[in-house]
Amino acid sequence: MPSGMTKCDLTGDINNFIRQEQTPDPNASKTTATEWQDAKKNGATAAYVALYTDSSQHCSAAKSSSADLSAATYKLVVNFVIQFKDEKSAATGYKSENTIFGFSASTLRSGGNAVQEGTSTGLTANSIVLSRPVGDQTFYIAVWQKKAFMVILAILNLDPAASKKVATAENDRIK
Repeated sequence: MPSGMTKCDLTGDINNFIRQEQTPDPNASKTTATEWQDAKKNGATAAYVALYTDSSQHCSAAKSSSADLSAATYKLVVNFVIQFKDEKSAATGYKSENTIFGFSASTLRSGGNAVQEGTSTGLTANSIVLSRPVGDQTFYIAVWQKKAFMVILAILNLDPAASKKVATAENDRIK
């Protein structure tokens, strides 16, 4: 992570994330739990969620039921890493038309925005990146599959080079 980023207490395994979201945002908790159950039906065996912002106050704001993270004006990193039972299941998860935690390669493609795909992203052959400014915000969204893992990384308000560095560093840690 770039310097100055704070790990939010929502960070942890998917069950911890769902449990911690129950009180501040029951709808998000329920939606995430349903999506996690669906992912498990398709071979997912574990998941980890990480949230980082530029301050502890913004971490608290991210937990609020009224928080619209896509409208955040502060630096924000939301990362889901899903482990599947095997590489084939992970590749199927990546290629599926169904979203996992609200994201899929097909939804990024269908949004009408220019995307980069494959190894030109700096990630893997099964990868897609959307990087663009929207108003006063910058969005970097990467979805990729490597080995038995599928990664969903959404970064707001970091410059594109720093965002790509976060993604490639994470990709390099997957062994």
